[in-house]
Amino acid sequence: MCEYIDSIKTITEEFGGAEAIAKIIDETAKEQIMDLMDDPSLGISLKELGVTLEDLNNNEFMHVVKDGDTLEDDSQNFAKKDLINLYRYVAHSSSGYGSGNIGDNTRRFCKKVSTRTNTALMRYVDILKLNGSNAGFGQGGSNVYSVFKFRGGVNCKHIWVKYVFNTKTKQLVKAPSNEQPVMIGAGDVPNA
Repeated sequence: MCEYIDSIKTITEEFGGAEAIAKIIDETAKEQIMDLMDDPSLGISLKELGVTLEDLNNNEFMHVVKDGDTLEDDSQNFAKKDLINLYRYVAHSSSGYGSGNIGDNTRRFCKKVSTRTNTALMRYVDILKLNGSNAGFGQGGSNVYSVFKFRGGVNCKHIWVKYVFNTKTKQLVKAPSNEQPVMIGAGDVPNA
C-alpha cells in the first residue's frame, strides 16, 4: 500500500489534468489486482488440498511448464475430474534466490505471487486475473501481458511450475524424471 501511495504522490506532483487522472486510474487498477493476491479465494489453499510446502518443494512432484504451453481451463471441473493442473511461482535455480524464492532485487509483483503460491496453488483462472498487475514490464514496456508466459517481465528470475493433483486420492501426482523444473531455463521467453 505504501508503494501505491508513493506512486499517487509522484503522479500528482509530475502530471496534471487528464493525464494525471489517467495515470491514477491505471495505478489504482494495478493496486487492486495486487490486493487480489491477498484474497483467500485466489487459488486453492494447501490446507484444502491436504499438501504441505515440503511436498511442493519435492522435485518429484514438479512438472515442467515449457514456453508456449497453453493453460487448460479446468478450474470449473475441480473435483469433477480425477486430475487437475495447479501452478506455483518459484525462483529459477540459476537465480541464486534459494528456497525462499525472493532475492534482494525481486520486484513487488514477484514477491506477492511467490508468497501467495506458497500458501495456495493457482488455477488457470487465477493466473488470468493477474494479467495487468505488473504494468510496464511486458514486451516493449506493455502494461497488459500474459503473466503466465512472461512472468514478472524483463529479467524475471521466476518460473511457473506445474503440479498435477489427483482429486480422488487427494495427492500430488509424481512427475516423470524428464519433467523436472531444473530443465526449464530462465529467460527462455523473449523479454522475460
